[in-house]
Amino acid sequence: MATTAAVADAPTAVAAEAAVLPPRPADASLGSANRAPAPSPDEPPAGRLSTARAVGITGVAMAAMLLSGGGQQALSVALAIIQADLGFTESSLAWISAAFSLTNGCFLLLAGRLADVLGRKKMLLAGLAWYSVWTLVGSFMQSPAGLVVTRALAGMGSAMSIPSAIGVLASSFSGRQRAVAFACFSAGAPLGGGSGIVVGGLLAAYSSHTWRASLWVFTGLSAAAGATAWLVVPADRPTSADKRIDWIGAALVTLGLVFVQFAVSDGQGAPDGWKTGYIIALLIVGVLSIVAFFFWERHVIAQTSRPPLMRLALWTRARGKLAAVYFIGFVSWMGFVSLFYYTTLFYQQVQMTGSIGAMLRFLPTTVSGIICNIVVAKLVHRVPTQWLIVVGIAATGTANIFLAVSKRDELYWRYPFNAMWLAVLGADFLMATGMIFVSVLALPEEQSVAGALFQTLVQLGGAFGLAVTSVIEAAYQTSALARGEDSVDALLSGLHAAFYLAAGCSFAALLIAAVALRGLGTVTSAGDRTEEKESADDEGASEGGASGTASARSVDDKVET
Repeated sequence: MATTAAVADAPTAVAAEAAVLPPRPADASLGSANRAPAPSPDEPPAGRLSTARAVGITGVAMAAMLLSGGGQQALSVALAIIQADLGFTESSLAWISAAFSLTNGCFLLLAGRLADVLGRKKMLLAGLAWYSVWTLVGSFMQSPAGLVVTRALAGMGSAMSIPSAIGVLASSFSGRQRAVAFACFSAGAPLGGGSGIVVGGLLAAYSSHTWRASLWVFTGLSAAAGATAWLVVPADRPTSADKRIDWIGAALVTLGLVFVQFAVSDGQGAPDGWKTGYIIALLIVGVLSIVAFFFWERHVIAQTSRPPLMRLALWTRARGKLAAVYFIGFVSWMGFVSLFYYTTLFYQQVQMTGSIGAMLRFLPTTVSGIICNIVVAKLVHRVPTQWLIVVGIAATGTANIFLAVSKRDELYWRYPFNAMWLAVLGADFLMATGMIFVSVLALPEEQSVAGALFQTLVQLGGAFGLAVTSVIEAAYQTSALARGEDSVDALLSGLHAAFYLAAGCSFAALLIAAVALRGLGTVTSAGDRTEEKESADDEGASEGGASGTASARSVDDKVET
């Protein structure tokens, strides 16, 4: 909690500096009627929260991230027990994790827009409550279908709570306080992964209720987070006078993402693999739906007075650097998620460590992840964002290489241990700095949806990474078996190929970051002036409206002054 406590201790000069910054212009495409009304005077403004309230808000946001990954990891370390208990087939076992990821990734964008329109606190509470209910219900399931369905429904709760938490942090903090708050938020991911592995491993080994007890633990944590949020998160402030939702756009993008992610997740295990008819059909329909979504949003912006689900100007903010951060998140997560999935197989099925042994070997990731987010909070206002992202992604790529050269009887302290603490640097450096960058460039009324877009692309990147690496892993494993190698050595051959491909994804993301993020600078309260200037320039240019151009000029004048 050292990092969390630091939120309330940020220098007061930062708040004073933020107070004189020029306000962000309203989006010209929406007109003056849709601009946010002034906040209620009885609500605590950003930068003036009490210490207890600031810590509480940050802790709730961290909990939203922790719950998303914690429940997944708790079940992952108990997959063998779940398979024996409920009768899962080998091919359907992966859907315990995939079902949660499917709904969590595909409903983020719609949930982010609902949070911006209906209220972030309301959506945060609804998401935590929904997660609690379906996690609890899932613990009593007696069939594979029942568990998979409840995990999918729990994923929808996480999809509601994460973008809402992003919006709450962005509207509650500014300057260095915001940097520390988002670093804490990102720390929820390694904390969730570590706590899930520990809780799941211990309960699987020592509790008579095994994996069911793990779900009870995360149900309780979610309920506690919801109660805390109800007490400490400030009441919702209106961010837009127009409460209409672009339901056509929401349907197009959500169904498109569901179809694509389902096809990608199920492609390898389908009856005829990627040649299966329904896999091809879902991919085609899904891609067409996503393309249609962009054309529809362009129509809504240009031809109607309705607010879009997602402003297309998000992709041009900061001269395209925001889009670059989105794409880097997608590509880097291809290597990051694959690393953790195949490392679990390496420990349990190659080195035969068992669930407890695997749990202990993953612990350095949690410690390293927490340290990374503390480092980000300290350095994000001093070190250029590009360097933080490049160094982090390089570390994840190196971790994949270490695992790719690890032998069947490899000493843990040689390569695997170093891979564990290096692996999370890419995810934590990118997630923390990326979320801060997104919050700086997003307008007040789109904070949740802008953060949700980043999270959506990250989730899709992970799914695509697993799909691609699984094809390579299966091909190399089959080839090794054909050469007469035993099953364990054949599996190791496939894992090595998957690790090399994951390393390639990481280094590809590194190359993109090195080229596309040149000159990005730091993300601080002092840098907000530059970022707001770029944002206004891009809004005016992309929307092409006279009011947008005027707003840009106004901000330019104030910045120069």
